[in-house]
Amino acid sequence: MTTTTETDVAVDRSTARPAQAGGPGEVGSAPAEGGSAAAAFVRWGLAAYLGAVVLVVGGILVYLRGHFGYVLDDAAIHLSIADHLAHDGTWGVTAGSFESASSSPLWTVLVAVGALAGPGVRDWTPLLLNVAAGVGVVVLLGRHQAVLRPDRRRLLDLVATAVLVVVVLFLPGLAVVGMEHTLHVLLVLAAVILVHRREEGRADRLPTGAPYALVALATLSRFETAFVAVGLAAGVLVAGGGAVGGWAGVRDGIRDAAARRRAVGLVAASAVPIAAFGVVNRALGGGWLPNSVLAKGQGTDADGDGLGVIDIANRLTQDPLVAALFAVAVVYLAVTWGRPAAARLPGVTLVVATAGHVVLADVGWYERYQAYLIAVGVYVGLTVLAELPAEAARRALVAAVGLCLVLGATKANGLVRAPRAADDMYRHHYQAARFLDRYYDEASVATDQLGYISLYHDGPLTDLAGLGDYEVLRAGPPDPEEWEELARRRGVRVVVLFDYSVAGRAPDSWIVAGQLRLDGRDTTSVSRTLQFLATSPDELHPLQDRLAEFAADLPPRVELQINEYADLQVFARELRSG
Repeated sequence: MTTTTETDVAVDRSTARPAQAGGPGEVGSAPAEGGSAAAAFVRWGLAAYLGAVVLVVGGILVYLRGHFGYVLDDAAIHLSIADHLAHDGTWGVTAGSFESASSSPLWTVLVAVGALAGPGVRDWTPLLLNVAAGVGVVVLLGRHQAVLRPDRRRLLDLVATAVLVVVVLFLPGLAVVGMEHTLHVLLVLAAVILVHRREEGRADRLPTGAPYALVALATLSRFETAFVAVGLAAGVLVAGGGAVGGWAGVRDGIRDAAARRRAVGLVAASAVPIAAFGVVNRALGGGWLPNSVLAKGQGTDADGDGLGVIDIANRLTQDPLVAALFAVAVVYLAVTWGRPAAARLPGVTLVVATAGHVVLADVGWYERYQAYLIAVGVYVGLTVLAELPAEAARRALVAAVGLCLVLGATKANGLVRAPRAADDMYRHHYQAARFLDRYYDEASVATDQLGYISLYHDGPLTDLAGLGDYEVLRAGPPDPEEWEELARRRGVRVVVLFDYSVAGRAPDSWIVAGQLRLDGRDTTSVSRTLQFLATSPDELHPLQDRLAEFAADLPPRVELQINEYADLQVFARELRSG
């Protein structure tokens, strides 16, 4: 007769559901050959993830004829700040001038390490960091789930794992965004899982302060972590009721002094880095938050009248996967309300964090801002599936895979179009940066497309979008007279703007000398036309001559058009001014 010790039972509960009979592809059947559910998920998940990354990066290299670029210009903003930080000790996009242009202090410092090795390593550093963080996400998720055991004989689990890693979590897409979002996903997911395990009484070898350290690091990667910290605190208070469920459990949790201390600690772990950042930022002449957060804050509608229920609902449903996972968490909490509370902590965290995000933060723009919510939602979904009977879990998994493919269509399309998106940035922003670097190095220029221009142009730079220029940000909405006065005061010679920014915003004294126009449909570029403006008649002809010379060095799929009516426009303006 074989005896089972209490330790054996504890290990079994933390690693897998009880084995049940089932055929290939069934959730809850015996573990796949060659290892546990965790090992199988990690092995096949990494294969799907790294394979997709290779395909996407390879497509970018083919599209850009051997060059590599990211799908958004924003990645170059962090590269620019990191480069200045590494080589001249400046936190900003112009040497010697502080600007709080990065929304991710931790990410910028990590990229700065790569920048020390030179431009060749620097430009690849965001991709390498993202791939490493993505590997961490797959391993972390795999080690803390017992539902998916992919194997060649278990095609449902195999497909589900690939869909989860590639489409739902969108890890390959986040890798070529070139920003901090994958790292943020990893740190947030690690914090949620660790707090959840500890509230359920499952032992780990990490120090007591590990959850707070993870929350602090996640906050320094993105400030939206504050929503997760509040959600975790709420979950801890709910879990404090121990074996008591319902409102009685919530009451007992709130009365539990130890639970209150843990909740306060989690909130403080996020609040302290944000407060410290704000104090330093203010001392250096910036605002309480990074310029990008102040510029893109979503706490009010376009008219400044506050948010209504419809506005919030629209944000929630902007990413259907976020809405679906939010709904799953709400239903799960309602159904399990009378059960012991610790199991519900991830669901509480997701509901609270999602509510905070859709009210105060942004959703979308290449599927990145909400990535951390989806990761927490995936953990909640796998937890829910693990509690279902085997046959019910199998049916639910089939439905979940189909639903994820439908609701994740935008993400799948983003992966397919990633090479074209990187091509947009290369033909537009990168070429504009090359032009200014070649002909206006050390000259004062202005733009509302900060990334590649700030990375490659040396000299004074005015960011008319305000992300890299706190003075512009404080001035409020664009005003032609203010732009004209600012350019005159700073000695700006050339301005690079999208055509929609020129219309109605640019001063009459600025003359369009020419424009870069993308051929075909744009993907992540906000317009097909990027215009070059001279700030005075004296600058017009030199600018046009340089544009004409530069045209011979342009790659395919972009055309440089010289404004043949520029002299007539100057003449007409002189007549109007008397």
